[in-house]
Amino acid sequence: MSSVYVANFGGSRVSVIDTKVNQLISNIAVGGPPLALVLSPNGQYGYILCEGTPGHVTVIDTKDHSVTALIEVGSLSFEEIPTKPIMITHDGKWIYVANNQSNTVTVIDAKDNRVVATVQVEAEPLFIAITPDNQYVYVANTSINSAVASVTVIETRTHQVISTVRVGGFAANIRISSDGRYAYICNSRDDQVSVIDMKTKKVIATIMVGEGPSDLEITANGKYVFVTNSDENTVSVIETKVNRVISTIGVDSRPSALVITADDRFVYAINLGGNTLSIIETKTNQIIATVRVGSAPFSLGITSDRRYVYVANSQLGTIPGEGTVTVIETKTNQVISTVKLGGNPIALAITP
Repeated sequence: MSSVYVANFGGSRVSVIDTKVNQLISNIAVGGPPLALVLSPNGQYGYILCEGTPGHVTVIDTKDHSVTALIEVGSLSFEEIPTKPIMITHDGKWIYVANNQSNTVTVIDAKDNRVVATVQVEAEPLFIAITPDNQYVYVANTSINSAVASVTVIETRTHQVISTVRVGGFAANIRISSDGRYAYICNSRDDQVSVIDMKTKKVIATIMVGEGPSDLEITANGKYVFVTNSDENTVSVIETKVNRVISTIGVDSRPSALVITADDRFVYAINLGGNTLSIIETKTNQIIATVRVGSAPFSLGITSDRRYVYVANSQLGTIPGEGTVTVIETKTNQVISTVKLGGNPIALAITP
């Protein structure tokens, strides 16, 4: 049975939805307002990152939804934008946490839930990406009050910083290509995407996109990068072979997070200001459907069989405690269920 784990910032709990019936089956107290969550590669454990000074990671056994550990990390706060401050290596051995208030990265051994290192980085780390071979961790330091942000590269073998790469203003998200050759970073303040050559650890291209790029995803074949431009209400499509924008797609208000199906056929982009989901066909780079969801959609995920999309509607700035998750069938692009959670759902993850 597949389950959806949803972080409710306003309720200091994680909700669990049974995907078979799309019903809430459990609410798990996590000891503080959750900011983000990640699942182990086999789906056996959930790691919930909670706000605080210091913050902590709550470990959940997904078999019985029990809390098995509480791990203290650095200081963390909510930034009211979708972030990725916690990631796990693809082999499930190490967990990395970006502490945006203490400017550090906490390294946790997933085998015994023990902190093994605290790595100093630059200002306000909020986004993490891990290379496919698990050798390096790339941390985007947003540096909100600085004209230039940076990316810190950490070697997983030694937990040491081996490089710091300067990028544009307000680094807002980072992704690594499936072949491990390139990293792509949104520079939200400069309306650009920086491209880093992973071999040389240098910026090899700076691509102008739309206004306020906030998230990006790379197709599995590595040919295209899709970028949400929150201040322009568009999605830019970058062809990686030439590192330039080949298409700009108009969407609804304040597009933020997006995902791409595993077969690279469709892109799903949530529009935080429009309370909608835009569905883009990658073959034509055209919108094929716009689906109304709940208030202030903040995060989304696709089931492993690609049959359903789940959207966390945060209700941020509207009615507190009325958050929902919208369930969309990909075959018809229709809403088939709305699950009421309460709280403010801001992140979700789906078991395999």
